[in-house]
Amino acid sequence: MQSQRKIVTASPENSETPLESVASWVTPNRLFFVRNHFDVPAAPDPAAWEVVLEGLVARPRRWTFAELAALPQHSVFATVECAGNGRSFLREKAGGVQWGAGALGHAEWTGVRLRDLLEPAGLKAGALEIIFEGADRGPEDGEMMNFSRSLPLAKALDPDTLIALRMNGEWLEPNHGAPLRLFVPGWYGVASVKWLRRMRVIDHAYQGFFQTVKYSINRPTATGSRNLPLGPGVVKSEILHPHAGATLSPGTNRIAGVAWAGEERVTRVDVSTDGGKSWQAAHLHGLQQPYSWCQWESLWTVTAPGDYTLMARAHTESGQSQPFDYDANNLSYIINLVLPRPVRIAAGEPARAGFADPGTWSVYMEAFAEENTRRPLDVELALTAGDGI
Repeated sequence: MQSQRKIVTASPENSETPLESVASWVTPNRLFFVRNHFDVPAAPDPAAWEVVLEGLVARPRRWTFAELAALPQHSVFATVECAGNGRSFLREKAGGVQWGAGALGHAEWTGVRLRDLLEPAGLKAGALEIIFEGADRGPEDGEMMNFSRSLPLAKALDPDTLIALRMNGEWLEPNHGAPLRLFVPGWYGVASVKWLRRMRVIDHAYQGFFQTVKYSINRPTATGSRNLPLGPGVVKSEILHPHAGATLSPGTNRIAGVAWAGEERVTRVDVSTDGGKSWQAAHLHGLQQPYSWCQWESLWTVTAPGDYTLMARAHTESGQSQPFDYDANNLSYIINLVLPRPVRIAAGEPARAGFADPGTWSVYMEAFAEENTRRPLDVELALTAGDGI
């Protein structure tokens, strides 16, 4: 039976990537998680789609989908995570979509560099942020509104910030934000506004609902504290194998997973098989680069039957490490604490796992990912289909 996304809420759809079914560096589009705040807008006709740039620019203008598709294209491999991923694991129940671990995926995103649109338009003095408004619309806080978020000018002008048209070599699908969307690599998925219709340059901090009420975190100031909008992702790891509650045989077992760190590169993943009393460095498998998750695996030789607790903790080149406790000031977002995973060792045929076993993280899939970075932008990937975030 073909794997499917795991439905968390049906209307609007919010569904998870079945991480245990994703063996490659790139997540197939049909399995890529979906986060929708409102219903998907009516199926757009790309030929009639336009995106407008206005506000503090010398030359306001609009582009059709065809015009954007004809401009020079840039590709970025990046992991996307919903800021509420893992919310169902919090000890104190929090409001919002009750995500497990699967509001997460990794893909190749292709489109026009946003700065290639902004700079020719002539940004005026005082420009501070850019508001991005999607075509999706619905009720929030007692009123109807479109989904919108802003970016600081520096991130908008980053060479990897895109108006994305393709994902994994294919045109975006409706749940991806077709026909075009903002894509902000290294930031939580909320920043990458789907079904993009309008961009407005402003000279102040945007106070929109999805900027200051939802998707904000509390941080201390000299006079107390204030809420700040969510931005870059943080370091995190996830054990994919074995699953929680698994029964394993004595011998050498594989512990495998992924780790990511927003705009940074993961440099080490430590694994514990005794609930955090001792740790050993895992083998990082495949490519390691900014924005992207890396695969890791560790071999665990165990002879005594019993109950064990597995843990994984990732670290970055700047010294970020996963915390052991959740910070309540994150207001049910940024859930990157180290999570225990219980397993049992019971009598059975001896386990004889080895690194790079083709049943988990295969050398073939590494080669696929490396080859894909060199493929023409218009190639269609046979393994990708369907829709996602």
